[in-house]
Amino acid sequence: MSPELCDVLALSVLTLREGTRLSSSTSHDARVVELRLASDDGLPGLHVEVDLGDAVGYWHPGHRTNRLLPPDWLPASVTSLVESAPVGALYNAAGQTLLGWAADEAVAELRVDYGVSEERKTFVVDIRPVAPLEGDLVVVVDRRREPVSDSIPWLARWMSNRCIGPSLSPPQIAREPVYSTWYTFAQDIDAGLVTSEAVLATELGCRSIFIDDGWQRFAQGRGYQGCGDWLPDGSKFPDLAGTVKTIHGTGASVALWVSPLLLGQRSTIFPHLYPYAPHWEDDLSCHVLDPRYPQVRDHVADLCLRLVRDYNVDILKIDFLDQAMAYRDSPCGGDIGGVGEAMSAMLRHVRTRLADAGRPEVAFEFRQPYVSPAIARFGEILRANDCPGDSIINRTASIDARLLAVGQVVHADPMMWGPAAGAGAVAQQLYAGWFAVPQISMRLSELSGTQAHALRALLSLWRDHSEVTLRGEIRVSGPERGYDLVTAVRRDLHRSVMLAYAPVTIDLDVACTSEVTVVNATPFHGLVLRTTRVLAGGVVSSVLGETVTALPPTSSSLLEVAVPPFGTATLLLSEPHGS
Repeated sequence: MSPELCDVLALSVLTLREGTRLSSSTSHDARVVELRLASDDGLPGLHVEVDLGDAVGYWHPGHRTNRLLPPDWLPASVTSLVESAPVGALYNAAGQTLLGWAADEAVAELRVDYGVSEERKTFVVDIRPVAPLEGDLVVVVDRRREPVSDSIPWLARWMSNRCIGPSLSPPQIAREPVYSTWYTFAQDIDAGLVTSEAVLATELGCRSIFIDDGWQRFAQGRGYQGCGDWLPDGSKFPDLAGTVKTIHGTGASVALWVSPLLLGQRSTIFPHLYPYAPHWEDDLSCHVLDPRYPQVRDHVADLCLRLVRDYNVDILKIDFLDQAMAYRDSPCGGDIGGVGEAMSAMLRHVRTRLADAGRPEVAFEFRQPYVSPAIARFGEILRANDCPGDSIINRTASIDARLLAVGQVVHADPMMWGPAAGAGAVAQQLYAGWFAVPQISMRLSELSGTQAHALRALLSLWRDHSEVTLRGEIRVSGPERGYDLVTAVRRDLHRSVMLAYAPVTIDLDVACTSEVTVVNATPFHGLVLRTTRVLAGGVVSSVLGETVTALPPTSSSLLEVAVPPFGTATLLLSEPHGS
């Protein structure tokens, strides 16, 4: 127990694992303290508790989880390079962070316990390594009560500054809309389907075509029994390089899906790699390669280089890397003991091989749950995890990734909707990923006229907003409600974009720019706006991009604007006279 630190940080409890030595330092703000933990056995541990106060939720980067308050008796989480990240924030209903924390070890496995203590009415965070660390463990504790949308990016930058090497910068093509084959066709794809849909997609403004799972041999029925060779199915893609060349001819780049750690029993390479893949994953019907072996890392580097060289793809969508965590508690005969360290070495090896071959520009897409700032050294694109048709999960996951990103561009999960639905269903999905890059995954040749019209209009609107939504400063409201109001601000462009995902009163002063586009991302009529500024004018548009009405100037502080469901209002604001 450290009474001094408890007083400075207003902690209820601060205790150390036996054998842990503690030193601390503060920044310019005494409410932010770095705790350096050391121990002779390499297993330092820290336990902190804060008064529960008026907390309503706990932000953490796990996927498919809510932002409410978990009890402290739930199973611990384990973070690593390919599993979440050691960072979290306890917050109240006003969106203030009551306790923010992060650890500098984003690669090796850390065990993290957190939750509400029933007995002590506190919130508990307990951090310790799974295996001995070579150096100290540094944990930062932030008690400044900043908004969640400020606190999480600050913690992410703090973590990133302690990672080796710079973050990668995404190419411009990664910031353009995507057409994905996955939800459209699953594994039932072929060259004809892909190229015909690619033509329609590029006409809509998509600039990347993602050839997802199904191009490889033995890819039927969602099985992965053939993974390992990563050769095209000759009946589907008799000339994959030719297919890629055809798509390039439409003006689009091409991404190719690969899951390099999966090893199927039907692959010809199976007997050679089987000794390095003892884990059988029943859900995927295949083995998982253990990256702690140098033979596996060499195989993956050779594979990625071959795919780029042989088929001239621009992006690799590298999937299922989190499956390596199956080995986190097992002994290994390889040359690296930890899964996170092995994955780091593997991805660095892949990057080096591509650079040496003259293809350093090839981008990687990684998906949740491998989202830590450390992964930014290897991949330029973060994608929300699979959530077919679930716009709320897509929205939450996309915003979570935005808050944690350190230079990467965030892609939404591919968007799909019911073929018989109207324009509102299309808008509901597109708006879910408005602050990310949309990936469309519907059969474009079979869209109804209304859906096609809505999709074209919404993608055009997204492009009009993208310089703000992708590069702007993000502010959020209601993390525990799936983010019911999200704002992106570009002061240098004097533009802001606000999306209301629930019928809430919208404070336009949060935007603080002269032009504000407010999107009614709900099926309800009308928006209620509040501002201390003067509305100099505006335009209301429908979900199909058609002008509904012009708004006259007014100085009213509370406005009810008749924005139709899934429509927009673009407002021009000025400061009141005499201000």
